[in-house]
Amino acid sequence: MNRSATGSRRSNLVLAAAALFAIASLAAGPAAADPTCRRVHSHLFIEAEAVPTCGSPIGLCATATLQGSLKAVGAFVGTSVVTTPDTPTTAVIVVTGDNHYQTATGDFFTKDAILLSTVGAGEFSEVDVVVGGTGAWAGASGVLTATGTFANGAGAGFIEGQICVP
Repeated sequence: MNRSATGSRRSNLVLAAAALFAIASLAAGPAAADPTCRRVHSHLFIEAEAVPTCGSPIGLCATATLQGSLKAVGAFVGTSVVTTPDTPTTAVIVVTGDNHYQTATGDFFTKDAILLSTVGAGEFSEVDVVVGGTGAWAGASGVLTATGTFANGAGAGFIEGQICVP
Protein backbone atom coordinates (compact mmCIF):
# COMPACT_ATOMS: atom_id res chain seq x y z
CA MET A 1 0.00 0.00 0.00
CA ASN A 2 1.32 3.42 -0.81
CA ARG A 3 1.69 6.24 1.69
CA SER A 4 -1.13 8.26 0.15
CA ALA A 5 -3.65 5.41 0.50
CA THR A 6 -2.68 4.81 4.17
CA GLY A 7 -3.03 8.51 4.99
CA SER A 8 -6.39 8.66 3.25
CA ARG A 9 -7.64 5.57 5.10
CA ARG A 10 -6.49 7.05 8.44
CA SER A 11 -8.28 10.34 7.67
CA ASN A 12 -11.46 8.45 6.83
CA LEU A 13 -11.27 6.53 10.10
CA VAL A 14 -10.78 9.74 12.09
CA LEU A 15 -13.73 11.38 10.30
CA ALA A 16 -15.93 8.32 10.87
CA ALA A 17 -15.05 8.22 14.59
CA ALA A 18 -15.76 11.95 14.93
CA ALA A 19 -19.11 11.53 13.18
CA LEU A 20 -20.08 8.60 15.45
CA PHE A 21 -19.11 10.62 18.53
CA ALA A 22 -21.21 13.58 17.34
CA ILE A 23 -24.22 11.36 16.62
CA ALA A 24 -23.91 9.62 20.01
CA SER A 25 -23.68 12.99 21.77
CA LEU A 26 -26.80 14.28 20.03
CA ALA A 27 -28.72 11.06 20.67
CA ALA A 28 -27.96 11.22 24.37
CA GLY A 29 -29.65 14.61 24.62
CA PRO A 30 -28.67 17.22 27.16
CA ALA A 31 -26.67 15.93 30.09
CA ALA A 32 -28.63 15.45 33.28
CA ALA A 33 -27.68 17.88 35.99
CA ASP A 34 -25.62 16.43 38.80
CA PRO A 35 -27.52 16.26 42.06
CA THR A 36 -26.79 18.84 44.72
CA CYS A 37 -25.65 17.01 47.81
CA ARG A 38 -25.53 18.37 51.33
CA ARG A 39 -23.63 16.92 54.29
CA VAL A 40 -25.68 16.97 57.47
CA HIS A 41 -24.84 16.54 61.15
CA SER A 42 -27.46 17.08 63.83
CA HIS A 43 -28.36 16.18 67.40
CA LEU A 44 -31.26 13.75 67.55
CA PHE A 45 -33.86 13.72 70.34
CA ILE A 46 -36.44 10.88 70.36
CA GLU A 47 -39.71 10.22 72.17
CA ALA A 48 -41.62 6.99 71.53
CA GLU A 49 -45.24 5.97 71.61
CA ALA A 50 -45.91 2.27 72.01
CA VAL A 51 -49.61 2.26 71.25
CA PRO A 52 -51.62 0.16 68.81
CA THR A 53 -53.34 3.25 67.36
CA CYS A 54 -50.21 4.90 65.95
CA GLY A 55 -50.54 3.16 62.55
CA SER A 56 -47.64 0.77 63.11
CA PRO A 57 -48.12 -2.97 62.54
CA ILE A 58 -45.79 -3.53 65.52
CA GLY A 59 -47.33 -0.81 67.72
CA LEU A 60 -44.21 1.38 67.77
CA CYS A 61 -44.14 5.02 66.70
CA ALA A 62 -41.80 7.82 67.72
CA THR A 63 -41.16 11.49 67.14
CA ALA A 64 -37.73 12.95 66.65
CA THR A 65 -36.32 16.45 66.68
CA LEU A 66 -33.16 17.20 64.69
CA GLN A 67 -31.09 20.22 65.71
CA GLY A 68 -27.93 21.16 63.86
CA SER A 69 -27.10 21.59 60.19
CA LEU A 70 -30.43 19.87 59.50
CA LYS A 71 -33.40 21.14 61.47
CA ALA A 72 -36.45 18.89 61.25
CA VAL A 73 -39.20 17.13 63.14
CA GLY A 74 -39.66 13.47 62.30
CA ALA A 75 -42.44 10.94 62.72
CA PHE A 76 -41.31 7.29 62.76
CA VAL A 77 -43.67 4.35 62.17
CA GLY A 78 -42.18 0.94 62.97
CA THR A 79 -42.79 -1.78 60.38
CA SER A 80 -40.99 -4.83 61.80
CA VAL A 81 -39.04 -6.21 64.74
CA VAL A 82 -36.68 -9.11 64.13
CA THR A 83 -34.64 -11.13 66.56
CA THR A 84 -31.52 -12.96 65.45
CA PRO A 85 -29.98 -16.22 66.65
CA ASP A 86 -27.67 -14.03 68.78
CA THR A 87 -30.44 -11.97 70.43
CA PRO A 88 -30.62 -14.24 73.52
CA THR A 89 -26.93 -13.53 74.15
CA THR A 90 -26.62 -9.90 72.95
CA ALA A 91 -30.14 -8.57 73.67
CA VAL A 92 -29.90 -6.75 70.30
CA ILE A 93 -32.91 -6.65 67.95
CA VAL A 94 -33.45 -5.24 64.48
CA VAL A 95 -36.24 -2.68 64.02
CA THR A 96 -37.30 -1.32 60.62
CA GLY A 97 -39.62 1.52 59.80
CA ASP A 98 -40.49 4.63 57.86
CA ASN A 99 -39.65 8.20 58.82
CA HIS A 100 -41.32 11.39 57.60
CA TYR A 101 -39.22 14.48 58.37
CA GLN A 102 -40.71 17.97 58.13
CA THR A 103 -38.41 20.95 57.54
CA ALA A 104 -39.09 24.63 56.86
CA THR A 105 -38.57 24.04 53.11
CA GLY A 106 -40.38 20.74 52.59
CA ASP A 107 -40.46 17.14 53.77
CA PHE A 108 -38.22 14.14 53.12
CA PHE A 109 -38.76 10.44 53.74
CA THR A 110 -36.49 7.63 54.90
CA LYS A 111 -36.59 3.84 55.23
CA ASP A 112 -34.79 2.94 58.47
CA ALA A 113 -32.98 -0.16 59.74
CA ILE A 114 -32.05 0.04 63.42
CA LEU A 115 -29.96 -2.21 65.65
CA LEU A 116 -31.19 -1.69 69.22
CA SER A 117 -29.96 -3.09 72.50
CA THR A 118 -32.93 -3.93 74.69
CA VAL A 119 -30.96 -3.70 77.94
CA GLY A 120 -28.99 -1.04 79.79
CA ALA A 121 -28.85 2.37 78.11
CA GLY A 122 -30.46 0.99 74.94
CA GLU A 123 -27.60 1.74 72.57
CA PHE A 124 -28.66 1.95 68.95
CA SER A 125 -27.14 2.35 65.53
CA GLU A 126 -29.12 2.84 62.34
CA VAL A 127 -28.98 3.36 58.60
CA ASP A 128 -31.68 5.59 57.08
CA VAL A 129 -32.01 5.54 53.29
CA VAL A 130 -33.56 8.76 51.90
CA VAL A 131 -36.31 7.75 49.46
CA GLY A 132 -37.91 11.02 48.33
CA GLY A 133 -39.47 14.24 49.47
CA THR A 134 -41.53 17.33 48.74
CA GLY A 135 -40.76 21.00 48.22
CA ALA A 136 -37.01 21.66 48.33
CA TRP A 137 -36.54 17.93 49.03
CA ALA A 138 -38.48 16.67 45.96
CA GLY A 139 -36.65 13.66 44.53
CA ALA A 140 -34.27 13.51 47.50
CA SER A 141 -31.88 10.59 47.92
CA GLY A 142 -28.99 9.78 50.18
CA VAL A 143 -28.07 7.94 53.34
CA LEU A 144 -28.05 9.04 56.97
CA THR A 145 -26.62 7.14 59.92
CA ALA A 146 -27.51 7.64 63.56
CA THR A 147 -26.13 6.44 66.87
CA GLY A 148 -27.20 7.03 70.43
CA THR A 149 -29.21 5.59 73.25
CA PHE A 150 -32.92 4.83 73.58
CA ALA A 151 -34.54 3.44 76.72
CA ASN A 152 -37.79 3.93 78.64
CA GLY A 153 -39.44 5.72 75.69
CA ALA A 154 -36.83 8.45 75.21
CA GLY A 155 -33.45 8.77 73.59
CA ALA A 156 -30.78 11.00 72.14
CA GLY A 157 -27.90 10.76 69.74
CA PHE A 158 -26.42 12.11 66.55
CA ILE A 159 -27.48 11.75 62.94
CA GLU A 160 -25.23 12.49 59.99
CA GLY A 161 -24.77 11.73 56.35
CA GLN A 162 -25.66 13.16 52.97
CA ILE A 163 -28.92 14.18 51.31
CA CYS A 164 -28.99 14.90 47.59
CA VAL A 165 -31.65 16.56 45.44
CA PRO A 166 -31.82 16.51 41.64
